[in-house]
Amino acid sequence: MNKKIIILDDLEEQSQFFLRLLHEANYTVVITDNESELLDLINNEYIDLILLSATFKDKDVYLICKKIKLLEMGENIPVIFINRDHRYFDAETMFNAGGADYISYPFSSAEILHKISIQLQIKTLRQELTEKTNQLHKLIPHYQKLKLALEKAKLELANINQTNRSSLLPQKEVFEQTLAQEWLRGARQRSSSGDLSGTNISLIMGEINDFKNYQKNHEKDLTENCLNIIGNTIKSTVKRPGDFVGIFTLGKFAILLPNTDQDGAQKVAEIINEKIQNLQIPHHYSDFTEYISLSFGIATGIPSQALPPNVLVEVAENALNVALANKRDNIIIIDNF
Repeated sequence: MNKKIIILDDLEEQSQFFLRLLHEANYTVVITDNESELLDLINNEYIDLILLSATFKDKDVYLICKKIKLLEMGENIPVIFINRDHRYFDAETMFNAGGADYISYPFSSAEILHKISIQLQIKTLRQELTEKTNQLHKLIPHYQKLKLALEKAKLELANINQTNRSSLLPQKEVFEQTLAQEWLRGARQRSSSGDLSGTNISLIMGEINDFKNYQKNHEKDLTENCLNIIGNTIKSTVKRPGDFVGIFTLGKFAILLPNTDQDGAQKVAEIINEKIQNLQIPHHYSDFTEYISLSFGIATGIPSQALPPNVLVEVAENALNVALANKRDNIIIIDNF
């Protein structure tokens, strides 16, 4: 089927020149000198391209072009301006109005046909792109369902493969009790012996990066499965009898390491970090990480009866907040007192 071109022009000689040229190139051509008729044709017929005279009846042809682009059927029709008189034409205004290109006098048949051909090719490519995009949008919901199903299967498999599938980790209340006991024990040891060696206590606070996004976009059982895997992975790393691993808040873990200095705590965090990375649990909704990862804040101190144990928590949380604010995965920030 021949491409259909409308010419809006009130100059008889000029419009007949374009009519003959385009007919010879096998285009279907409609000529009009009426703006309303042009807009009606656009609304009621399939138009491939418009040639718009820049000197049309001394009217604001740029406004006419804007009207064309506001029509649902005219939005994607390329408009080429016919520039017969440079005094009445401004290229920048034309492009801002939605014009695609322009033809200047004296006219070259080869140039005219080339520019029309280019604009028609661009229009076809845009239509194909729109169709492909619409098809893709229809597939996205199916892809998301498959992605979540695959992610769920991977988490379930990881759970099955874990050798240590103990019960849920202790909650915050148990952690606070354990911290108070260890802090008091360390303070007494320091007071009785006066020797500071061996009384260091370290706290690692680890939080899943972008956890709120993960939780918001996953079903509850999938989130719990993920937390269970992370918790068991941490617990399998921290094995000394006096060490403690618990849940501080949802998505945040507390790892208490008595008799552990700053270097020792950092090594433990690095081992945990590596193990979590190796799990490769997908995190599709994170802004900066492809897989589930943790940021760590580490605080190391010497227990004292003059200080409450929660000071260790405050320092570790401050360090963790710095790590999280950097919006990069696997950051370990260390602070001590």
